[in-house]
Amino acid sequence: MTSGVRDGLSAAALTLAQAVQAVDVTKVQGMTIPEFSNPSAFGPIESLMRSTASRMGNGELRVVQIYELDASSRVTSETSDTDFSCALTGTTSETDFAISGLPRGLYGFAMVEVAGDHPWLLSFLLRQDGGVWKLAGFYPRANTAAGHDGEWYWKSARTYAKADELWLAWIFYGQAAELLRPANFVTSTNLDRLFSERRAAAPPELIGGIGSNHPLVLRASDGKGGAVEYRFTGISAQGSDDGKELNLILHIPADGVSDPAEVIARSKAAAQALLDAHIELRQAFSGVWIFAESEGHEPLVTEQTISNIP
Repeated sequence: MTSGVRDGLSAAALTLAQAVQAVDVTKVQGMTIPEFSNPSAFGPIESLMRSTASRMGNGELRVVQIYELDASSRVTSETSDTDFSCALTGTTSETDFAISGLPRGLYGFAMVEVAGDHPWLLSFLLRQDGGVWKLAGFYPRANTAAGHDGEWYWKSARTYAKADELWLAWIFYGQAAELLRPANFVTSTNLDRLFSERRAAAPPELIGGIGSNHPLVLRASDGKGGAVEYRFTGISAQGSDDGKELNLILHIPADGVSDPAEVIARSKAAAQALLDAHIELRQAFSGVWIFAESEGHEPLVTEQTISNIP
C-alpha cells in the first residue's frame, strides 16, 4: 500500500466516523457510492447511522487498521465471492476477506475505534470513485458487552470449557467472536483459532451448528403428563444498551401461531425449558430475550429477567 492510498483511506474513514458521530446525514450520503446514495437505497444506512450514533457517544476517534483490497481485475459480470488475504507485517498472521458480489474496483477497509464509556468500532468498506474514496459498506459494532471486551469473553470461554460447562463456553466463544470480528466477511488467523476452540468445546447437541435449517430440538414436559417440543434456531448473548448486563438471546420459529398471547406463552415456556435443561446458563445472564420469528413478519420479542423464571 502506498502512502497516498493509506493517507486517503485514513482521512476518508475518519471523516465518515466524525459524520456518523455528529449524525451528519448529508455528509455521509454525499460520501457514499452512487449505488447506495439515492434516497431509497440510503435509508438503511441512515437508520444504522442514527442508531449507532445514539449508542456510541462522543468518545475520541482513532483510525486503527487499514487494508487495500484491489478488485480492479474482476470480471464485470462475476458474482462469486471476492477473496483477499492480507499478511500482517512482521508476523505469520493474516487477515482474510471474502466479500460476496463485489463489483470491480479498488477498495479499502478501514476500522475506526471510538473511545469512551461504551467503546465502539466503526468499520467502513470504501471504494475509489473518480479518485475519491467513498462509502460502499458500513459495519458498526460495540467493542464491549456488559463491560467486558472480546479477549475477556475468550478467556472466560476457555475457563468454562475446562470446567466442562460447555454451553456457557460455546455462547461465550460466540460473544468473543462478535466483539473481535469487525464484519461478517472478515476473518483472521486469530479468529480462526477462536472458531477452532469453539468447535472443539461445542456441546454434543451443537456440534453440527444451529440455524433455521438445522434447529436445536428440545423436548420437555407439558405439565400434563405429556411432552412438548421446542425448536431453537439461534442461541447467543448480547450486552444491554446501558452496558451493564449480559442477556441470553434465543430465536424460535413462530410459524402456525397467530395469537400474540400464545406466542408469548410459548416463548416463555421455551426459555424455561432451555434453562431447566442447562441450569448453568442461569449464572451468567441477567435476562433472556426470545425472538419468535415467522417469515414475512417482524419477530415478536419477549423479555424476561432470569431471576423471575421458576
